[in-house]
Amino acid sequence: MGETCVPHHPQRVVSLSDAANTVALGVKPIAGVFSGESESLLGERLTGIEQLPGVEPSLETIVALKPDLILAASYHQAIYNQLTQIAPTVLASWETGSDWKNVFFQQAEALGRVDQAQQLMTDYETRLVQFKSEMGLDKTLSAEKRLNQIKVSVVRIYPEAIAIYFKDSFCGSILEDAGLSRPPAQDREWNGQQRLSKERIRDLDADVMFLWTYGYNAETAQQVNTTLEKLKADPLWSQLKVVQEGKVYEVPSYWIGDSILAANAVLDDLFRYLVKE
Repeated sequence: MGETCVPHHPQRVVSLSDAANTVALGVKPIAGVFSGESESLLGERLTGIEQLPGVEPSLETIVALKPDLILAASYHQAIYNQLTQIAPTVLASWETGSDWKNVFFQQAEALGRVDQAQQLMTDYETRLVQFKSEMGLDKTLSAEKRLNQIKVSVVRIYPEAIAIYFKDSFCGSILEDAGLSRPPAQDREWNGQQRLSKERIRDLDADVMFLWTYGYNAETAQQVNTTLEKLKADPLWSQLKVVQEGKVYEVPSYWIGDSILAANAVLDDLFRYLVKE
């Protein structure tokens, strides 16, 4: 949206994209939007931060917070003019979940924390090297060949639908970083995810499946759990190879996160379920 003059050391940051990045960079925002499982990722670091709704942030609430910097994303363009009248506002460019690294560094630049961001990314990349190495230990195949042979399916359960996640999703980009392959139906880029009809349940199959449910409230969570139970009772589900081999792992919703902390949590799961088993 052009140039923005930001303070060298902002004291009252409001983060309207995932505020977990702000916290990870060592800046405690006064308020922010947090994706699912933020409590498990941040723990006590959430204390004292006002959590804002992510769908439609209240401009009145933001005005009352008196921020000196607002971090947002390109999907906030519609309210950019209002936000920039409240405080200097930086919109990070965000098209698909796989843009999370670029967004992370754009936020770091606005906060004057590029060095910290680079160190966090270096740590993440070091863990990827370790994962690839450990996947090849005590195996007849090299780590690279073993990784390429493992097809990983990523599935989300909605109240009335099932979705698969592609390579341009947040978790899809981490699987690619880790050198893991995807089943044919998921081995592409197409706006992150796609909801499937029951007739396409075979598109879920792979060597390993990571599956999660996420409800924004208690009612939605119950609906999602009901959908999952119906899926598990479906004969087509039991015919999937990944189900028959017991390789379906239910994981938390940070798999659809967008922060460096969520990326490391996904990597934790890859170590837990692929390396240790």
